[in-house]
Amino acid sequence: MSDSVKSKSALLRLCTNAVLIALVVVFDMLSIRLGNDYKITFGGIPIILCAIIYGPIDAAAVGLLGSFIGQLFTFGVDITTPLWIMPAAVRGLVMGLLFIAFKKSTNVFVLSFEIIVSSIMVSLANTLAMYIVFLITTAQTDPGATYTFVFITFIMRIVMGIVSAVIYSAIVQVILLAIKKVGKKQTT
Repeated sequence: MSDSVKSKSALLRLCTNAVLIALVVVFDMLSIRLGNDYKITFGGIPIILCAIIYGPIDAAAVGLLGSFIGQLFTFGVDITTPLWIMPAAVRGLVMGLLFIAFKKSTNVFVLSFEIIVSSIMVSLANTLAMYIVFLITTAQTDPGATYTFVFITFIMRIVMGIVSAVIYSAIVQVILLAIKKVGKKQTT
């Protein structure tokens, strides 16, 4: 591969990642908030697509940067910011590693499984972040509430994670089909 082709390929990758980061931010800003603890968002879709296209490192970076920029716009930066942006990076890393582990299969069932597992990992990471913030801010005044809070939050997050994963899976499948059709048209 010539230097010119490598340079164009790297530029395309950088631009694609930048667009995916912007989509994470926009989709998260358009999310529907259910109280302070839950939200319905499509911000995971660009991270999943990045994991499929470029792998776990790019997807983790897209998730981390997209989430960080969204955090800046929504809440600003404080001591808990790393806790809140880490789950998006976890989604990209887990999804990318699973995609590689399953030999980059785009089979609907395999991709759905990968998306569900990555969503459950995000739910675990979010619950852990909430638990740590809860310990920092509230647990000293009401230590008995900690276990109830974490258990209820965890169950709700797992359920919401699975529901969102099913929706993400359907959307990602449609996007991948569209990408394949465009690719076929360009080669003919």
